[in-house]
This record gives sequence, structure tokens and C-alpha cells, in this order.
Amino acid sequence: MEGNNSDVSAVSKYDEIIESPDDSSGPLTFGIELEFLFPLLRDGASDPDPTEKRPLHSFIGYDDTDRQLLDVLEGACDIRFRLSKQDIFREPHANVVLYDKWRLTNDNSVRFRKLGPTEYIWTGREITSEVMRADDPAIYVKKITDVCHAIRQARVHLNQSTSVHVHVGRGEESFSLLTMKKAATLILLVDGMLMKLHHPCRQSSIHCRLLSGSSALATLGHRELMEGNSGVSETLSKQMRQFVPITSPSVKVLQASKGIQEIAELMCNPNQPQVYRGSVGFARFLPAGKTGGNTHTFEFRQMAGCLDPAPIIHWVRVCLALIDFARLSDAQTYKDLLVKIMTGGSSFTAFNLLSELNLVEEEKYFRSSVEGYSQSLEFYAGENSGCLFVPQSE
Repeated sequence: MEGNNSDVSAVSKYDEIIESPDDSSGPLTFGIELEFLFPLLRDGASDPDPTEKRPLHSFIGYDDTDRQLLDVLEGACDIRFRLSKQDIFREPHANVVLYDKWRLTNDNSVRFRKLGPTEYIWTGREITSEVMRADDPAIYVKKITDVCHAIRQARVHLNQSTSVHVHVGRGEESFSLLTMKKAATLILLVDGMLMKLHHPCRQSSIHCRLLSGSSALATLGHRELMEGNSGVSETLSKQMRQFVPITSPSVKVLQASKGIQEIAELMCNPNQPQVYRGSVGFARFLPAGKTGGNTHTFEFRQMAGCLDPAPIIHWVRVCLALIDFARLSDAQTYKDLLVKIMTGGSSFTAFNLLSELNLVEEEKYFRSSVEGYSQSLEFYAGENSGCLFVPQSE
């Protein structure tokens, strides 16, 4: 599981696919994406929900839509938002966004799917956060709470097409090749159990497919897998055995990878990695290309649409803990957990994983949440009673 120890201090991670010689220092950073539906009133129509106290804006044009929503958001919290058309990019790249502010953008993957009032025009919208530090919980908890509160001051709707994404990285720094191998291997092994922590609709989403079935690695035949892990040097084989027990050819291919881009390509969809996303996205470890990338973030895509800060914060902490374990665990600790996962079968669940990662509160929360899905599959309180909008928060 060797890496490149060359000096990369003079090269930005946004310009080349580089490997950190040592990524153990400093905190992880993260950002979130919140998807939702925002209604507008058709020209000449009357408000179909006149008892709803929150404002309803008429459709004039999509630029006006964003401005109207922005006025609601900024009127409800102290955070200033940037519209996507005002984006600043990391030069010389014209497609690598600088995430130094919370942003409001459109999302064409989000669709209204109910038989609702025809007076509404539904628009998919997404809020993306600034980069936040994992070691500043008081700050990120307040910001996530304030933004969720602000969004809910507008009429907004959630359904099975909406989701929450969590990007985990190291700020301006990159990850080491060793961490990439450990993280990819761990994610591949726990992918299915992590999905079961979330709303059941995510298990059938085309935008959140299990890596075990949708990644390039999953499409390799037996012969290709055998060839992929053959010819491994004795030094690398010995190093692999320190971290990984005797395991599947797929895991061996990951461990034998010689670079970060190779790992990312194995973990992405082999055809259109920017369109058909897996449950954990590795596309941001690919070259910037035409669609942006190279920001060195893992994108956790399992969570269904949510505008309640508590579940979002719990899930953020799970994502951070998984990557920090891959980054900071020594060989024996890492190997011990993999053995428990690989030998535990169905008796080792996501709840066991959270306990192993010392996520006591998250284990309690997700046990309760999963149990709740057996009683109700509402995306927000009141949905089953016919309420079209996420309740306004106080």
C-alpha cells in the first residue's frame, strides 16, 4: 500500500493529481449539499394554499426565482449566499468552484412527483455550503442549523428525488495514496450496510448506486481481476498483508493500484462517472476535465432529502469518522476492523460499525431512525396527512 513521497508543496492539488506524502496532520474539512423543490405561481393563477403563511412568488424568470428565494434565505439568517452565476473559480480552471461561501444553484435532477395543484411551477434547487472544519463543531452545527431554518421559511418540498450529499476532504491539502487505498477498501466493504441507515428510497436511486454493482471495479471479470493484482512486488504484497487480511480479488486490485487517479477510476462508473454516481462518489479525485474535479473530496450520497439539522449533523459525523479512520488508524487497528466486517457476515451491521468508530450518539440516532422507517416513510412531518410543504421551523 505504498505511496509517492515526492515533494508536492509547490503544486496545487487542483492543478495535478498529487499525493500527500503524509496526510495525518490537521483536521478534515467537509461541505454539504441540500436539495429541495421550490414552487412558483403560474401567471394569472391564485394561490392554491391561501392559509399557508409563507410567501408564494410568481414565476417571472429563473433569475428572478433565485433572487426571490435568496431574499427569503438572507432575511432569515446572517449567512450571505452566492448565486451560481456569480461563482468564482480556481484559476486557471474555469470549472473548479471556490467553495468559500454558501451557494444557491439549480438542480435538474430534482423532480416533483405528486398529483399536486396545477397552479405551481416546481423548480429544483440546491444549497451548497462553504468548506467547514471538522474540529469546529460549534461553528458548523450553528451554520447547518441556521441554513436549514432559513430554507424552511420558504415553501419547500422534499421527495425521493431529493438528497443530501456530504463531501469530505482536507481543505487545500490532498490525501495520501495509502489513505486512498484504505478508504476505498473500507467503503467497498461497508457500502451496503451504510445504505441501510437511510430512507429506503435511496436503495433504488439511480443517483446512488452501490459501488459493489456500479463501479468500474465491479464490472471487471475474473480474469481481469486476476491480471489486475498479478505482478505485485513483494514489498507491496508485504505491506498489503499488514493492512488487509486474505480477501477478494476486487480488494486486491484496489490495494495494488499505483496512483490516486487509478483508484478513482476503479471506484467510479466506467461509462459516465459525472452522471451515474455511486453511493460514494470518487469523481472529485479525477482530473478537472470538462465537468470539474480534482478537489480531493469523497462524496457521500446516501442520505435522502432532509432539512432537519440534527440528522444531517449525525450523518456528517459518520462520514468524517470513516475517512478519519482510514487516514489515522495504524495497520493493526485497521486490519482488525476489516476482519470483523469480513467475518461477521449479516451479524455485523452498520450499528456495529458505528460502535467500532466510537460514534455512540450516531449509533443511537440511526437505530431509532431506521426503526422509524417501519412506521412511516414520510420525508417530513405531515407529508402523509397531505401537507405539501416541509413545516416552517421556529
